Amino acid sequence: MTLEQKFRKKQYDQIWQRYCGFLDLSVPEFMEIQNRLMLEQLELYAGCELGRRIMKGKRPASVAEYRQVVPLTGYEDYADILLPKVDSALPSKPVLWIETTWEGGKKPVKVAPYTENMLKTHKVNTIACMILATSNKKGRFTLRGGENFLYGMAQLPYLTGLVPHLISSEMWMNFMPPTKDAAAMRFSQRNKIGFKMGLQKGVDLFFGLSSVIAKISDTFTLGSGSGEKFNILKVTPKMSYRLLKAWINSKQNKVPIMPKDIWTLKGLICAGTDTAAIRKKIENYWGVRPLEIFGGTEPTCIATETWSKDGMVFFPDACFYEFIPKSELEKNIDDESYVPNTYLLDELVAGNEYELVISSFKGGAFARYRMGDIFKCLSLSKEDDGVNLPHFAYVDRHPGIIDLAGFTRITEGTINEALTLSKLDIADWFALKEFDECNRAFLHLYVEVGFNGLHSAVAKDIIKEHLSIYFRYVDTDYNDLKYLLGIDPLVITIIPAGTISRFADTFGRRLRKMNPSHFDVIEVLKIARGENGNGQGVF
Repeated sequence: MTLEQKFRKKQYDQIWQRYCGFLDLSVPEFMEIQNRLMLEQLELYAGCELGRRIMKGKRPASVAEYRQVVPLTGYEDYADILLPKVDSALPSKPVLWIETTWEGGKKPVKVAPYTENMLKTHKVNTIACMILATSNKKGRFTLRGGENFLYGMAQLPYLTGLVPHLISSEMWMNFMPPTKDAAAMRFSQRNKIGFKMGLQKGVDLFFGLSSVIAKISDTFTLGSGSGEKFNILKVTPKMSYRLLKAWINSKQNKVPIMPKDIWTLKGLICAGTDTAAIRKKIENYWGVRPLEIFGGTEPTCIATETWSKDGMVFFPDACFYEFIPKSELEKNIDDESYVPNTYLLDELVAGNEYELVISSFKGGAFARYRMGDIFKCLSLSKEDDGVNLPHFAYVDRHPGIIDLAGFTRITEGTINEALTLSKLDIADWFALKEFDECNRAFLHLYVEVGFNGLHSAVAKDIIKEHLSIYFRYVDTDYNDLKYLLGIDPLVITIIPAGTISRFADTFGRRLRKMNPSHFDVIEVLKIARGENGNGQGVF
């Protein structure tokens, strides 16, 4: 029986239990599912070329032995098999391949194989997210099928493009724009057409990248959903009333029209690295608290908030989860040869931050794979909700990666290549991810310049112009930040030559290039300002 048929029979309790019943699990029950599925995966993994390579020819008999035998891995450990899509080397035959950015501009895209069983699990978990987005109490939800679904995510071959195809096999949704039309549109065009349709027909559900939702909300004006002339004759009577009411309120009170003045959403689903910084703004614009979810090309959709929308819970059947504590991660960053310890979900400490490590279930490719994503364990349970599983908040990417609005991943290699191509006389540098007054992320690049004849403001402008051009050249996603979000994600600060080396001499350690610690940044800037007697000042 499909989900749509269950809706027709009003089997709401059964629907909740099917898709959201995992929230009733205890931690031991969660771990039992994890261990059982991991052992099944090990059987598949031991019988393929990729598995034999990663496990070094060994065949672990337990999950504990698996964690001892198999090293932590990164995409480079899989690239020679996955990039050419060598099906025969994999644990199970994939039915499709999903794609994403590997390292902005420097390396090719990453691809990940999806088996039939992975897709089945991904579908169930995606529907669970939709149910929870329309819920504000355990067991209660307003999803019924047939909703007008404003869909602001990337199409296939990206992971988010799977959603319309998976949902259509279970229930009908009025995706705006229709899936068959959206595939041929640019990202910005899909959003414009979708909003135009939403103004005409109404919107019940909205799924989008948090940064895009915030940008759309900032610039929202009546009729801006399309570059074409707005046709009032195509608007339903219900929407006509809402539009008129919103327009009158705007004129009388001299306030802008907000999305919540026009639409009353059942649910809003958002994802992206900057969600925490902008979700309050999104809630204010749309009048509904967003449901944050987390997924990725390698792991599929693996976490969702509950009806309380105040912390994510991991799905037990998507991947096997391990967690690297922040203290261990810091040791590994300072010494790449150091192997960080990992802990399981039943070993975590509330308040601590962890890097996520996943192992694929159901024939997937990845084993003890470092996601490069950092989560904070908010609590080990939520007694008020009756949920006895840990709740998490997404923090950011690994400190070695600067992710801007979910569009681009800037690494030390990306910056080095841009600086080399620019041919500017830059002696040294370090970079931080920071946020402006609107909570929009940007790249703050501190540079030491080798020329002293130029006025500092001129030098800064030259560096900014050159680097902006070359960032767009080496990282095409970087260009989308300006095109789609209307932001300039690069800020330059010039510091005196020799500042960074003086820091190393003073403290006996090198300064991390990407996202150095807050303490280290303060000390570097003290040196640059001459507060220790040997600096020349920040320009």
